Amino acid sequence: MDFEQRSATATAPAFEKEAPTSPATVQEPGNATYPDLNSLLAALEHERIATLAYFYWQQRGCPDGSPGDDWSRAEQHIRENR
Repeated sequence: MDFEQRSATATAPAFEKEAPTSPATVQEPGNATYPDLNSLLAALEHERIATLAYFYWQQRGCPDGSPGDDWSRAEQHIRENR
């Protein structure tokens, strides 16, 4: 008996003998658990802009007013450096 024949007759590891997962338990993209890719990317970009805007605001000494200036600056920086 050569190597290939012995390999074919050898017992499979225990994890391969388990029953496959039923299709009902497999999560498909597009359901409530997985938002569509565009929504996810938009949320991530928004989070990056918000974080950078907060950083800019802190750099300026946390002044009152003009949050739009920091947001615009952060938005421009993120979009230019994609």
